[in-house]
Amino acid sequence: MARLIAGIAAFLMPLAGFAQRGQDREAFQEAGVCARCHVISVVEWGMSAHRKASTGCTSCHGASLGHVQDERNNVKPDRVPTGAAVRALCVGCHTNQKNPKPCQDCHHYHALVDPRKPAAAAVAGESEARQREYARFLEQGEKLAQAGQWDQARTAFQSALRQKPDDGPAGARLKACEHRLKPGLAGFEITEPQFDPGTGLARTVRVAGFGIPMVLVPGGEFEMGSERYRASQPVHTVRVPPLYLGEFEITQAEWTKVMGSNPSAHQGGKFPDAARMPVEQVSWEDAQAFIQALNAKVPGAGFRLPTEAEWEFAARMGRSEPDPPAPGTTSPLPVDRGRPNALGLYGMLGNVWEWCSSFSRSYPFDAADGRESAEGAGLRILRGGGFADPPDLLDPAFRHAERPGRRFGWNGLRLARDVPEPR
Repeated sequence: MARLIAGIAAFLMPLAGFAQRGQDREAFQEAGVCARCHVISVVEWGMSAHRKASTGCTSCHGASLGHVQDERNNVKPDRVPTGAAVRALCVGCHTNQKNPKPCQDCHHYHALVDPRKPAAAAVAGESEARQREYARFLEQGEKLAQAGQWDQARTAFQSALRQKPDDGPAGARLKACEHRLKPGLAGFEITEPQFDPGTGLARTVRVAGFGIPMVLVPGGEFEMGSERYRASQPVHTVRVPPLYLGEFEITQAEWTKVMGSNPSAHQGGKFPDAARMPVEQVSWEDAQAFIQALNAKVPGAGFRLPTEAEWEFAARMGRSEPDPPAPGTTSPLPVDRGRPNALGLYGMLGNVWEWCSSFSRSYPFDAADGRESAEGAGLRILRGGGFADPPDLLDPAFRHAERPGRRFGWNGLRLARDVPEPR
């Protein structure tokens, strides 16, 4: 449903973007995230005096943060005025109204114009021509990109953006061209000459000087959560930007190389493969200290823990379970055991629990609501299940929260990093 809405919005966007010689383009920017779905409503509002009076979406509907995040429509706007409630809002500004009838009997909610005259009709011809030009340049750019002519493809995508400024698809393809023209990434060594066609980024890299392998997560939209677990409800749509994620959990050897010591409970003579086993008995705070030390030693820095949305998105790309331990085994396995998922990530489920950056807060997930703050008190999220857990907990959607200072022999971490700028 979210993709359908987004597609409709993308198709209708030009009708608003070129109305009244560009005035409605500014209206869409002012309407913010509401414009993603409520296209015609924003067009109508942008043509009325409401906009000049600074009466925006939130003036009548509230911030509606839950509704904004949950595109499956499980969470309604804060306020949806109807009947007398509409008139009560109107008379706050239109104080000379003497007619007792509901205002909406004659006027449109948003535009105060005759609803029998569609707001976008006057601009359809001009916007359709620009849409055709946009589609032509976009198609031309794709053909050039497929032929490996990245410089010419960049020019075509720039032309497409001139027809539809701030367009997501054209902007993403332009960025992909930039990455292919400058494939090097600060702090990374590219390990294989394979590049993701959508982002133009190297699929596999190593952290310079430390050899920690990382895999590209191209990003995208997914349905986060599960109806199986109360803490994972409601299921809602989340978009994840591209990032790099550790191919494996951080090993004891990697931790020791950065920190100079090994806190793991499972090491010593009983564990000859300890160097390849995941580091554990680390708290969230310990993980932050490791990342801080790594960032101080690697050009470009930017390493971090994944958000729980990023973690779940990556874990849903096919299952990636380690080989089942022998009966009675009570320790994690070497990180490279088992099968990778479709992205090439190992051990996302069932080896050690993996710390995420996120505070434990209810859904819908919103990375901008403060749950990703590096400061503050509260429980932090772990994902993936551990070697001692039953199969029911080895689910990409299952969430576990723990105090950030606690250390257990089944908690570890996986490294994440935003995509560095091309160098």
